[in-house]
Amino acid sequence: MRISRCRAQLKQALENPARGRFIFVIGPSGVGKTTVRRAILRKMCGDPSLWGAGRIPVIEVFALLANKAYFSSRSLAESLMHELFVPDVSWLRDIDDLANATYLAIKTKIDCVHKELRGASLSRLSEPDLWAKFPRFAAARHVWLVAIDQAGALCTNHRNKDPADHILNLMSILEISNTNILLSGVHSAAELWAARPEVRRRSTVIWMPPYDYERKQDRDPFLTLLRTLGETYRFSKPMLLFDMAADLMAASAGIFGVVNKILLNAQERADLAGRNAITKGDITDSFYGERDYKKMWEDVQLFKDVMCSVSTEVKAKHISNAWRLGKKADSDRESAANDVHDKKESGHG
Repeated sequence: MRISRCRAQLKQALENPARGRFIFVIGPSGVGKTTVRRAILRKMCGDPSLWGAGRIPVIEVFALLANKAYFSSRSLAESLMHELFVPDVSWLRDIDDLANATYLAIKTKIDCVHKELRGASLSRLSEPDLWAKFPRFAAARHVWLVAIDQAGALCTNHRNKDPADHILNLMSILEISNTNILLSGVHSAAELWAARPEVRRRSTVIWMPPYDYERKQDRDPFLTLLRTLGETYRFSKPMLLFDMAADLMAASAGIFGVVNKILLNAQERADLAGRNAITKGDITDSFYGERDYKKMWEDVQLFKDVMCSVSTEVKAKHISNAWRLGKKADSDRESAANDVHDKKESGHG
């Protein structure tokens, strides 16, 4: 199952003690990138009471389009600095346990200790000052991972701004700090390393694809997903989700978050109708509209196109011919070896 493999790859990348690296997690919206990352980090970071006073191992922010629907590097710098003083520890919360005691305890403590800083303004600092101070403050907090969600936003810029400017700026942060930076987003985030080999060399890229109906190996995991999600609901027929597996695959493009949302909406429809069980009609009426449906499948296809490794077959043939590495080269080497042998046999060696 590819989802399990992606989870294992991300866990391995996060547990790697090496610092100064980018970790890219790329997948369609709703595929579970944030959920998987947070689950791994909760296990890695352990009990917050053991971190030590003033320490926090992970901070996470969202890359927002704060400047008239364009990305603002200053806004990102302010968000990062703010997290060092008043960190949001939502990543500690298990989404299935909204009353998670560990999360609530540390959140209450942070809110009290840093309440006076909540309204503190960073606007007096210039953007270069913000970026210059961040590594030093991050080190003081013992931050080893900076997670930036919706990293594709870094690629939405004014004409005079290149996404490479942002990623190279982040790379300079890596070079002077003892941290890693994890950027998660949709396929468009691949633009951040596509034209910058120096970024790609220090990056680990983890692809998180949705379930794919063209891969037979994905069938059983998708059915298992339906069974797991179905345990939360009551249906008019015991096997309703299995009977509708193809419909749900088509309606969701194999994306976990979309399947989950369809079932949530179906439950709401059943509740409004006064039924105690979800019907097939409740589910089909919860499918996305035609426009959203087409866009979702287009995005999945674009993701597949970006994820696919390049084929080197044509170029490799040219190289093989130029270097005489193919069968003809083997034949030439064998002929040359035979010539040497014949000369030795005839006494001319």
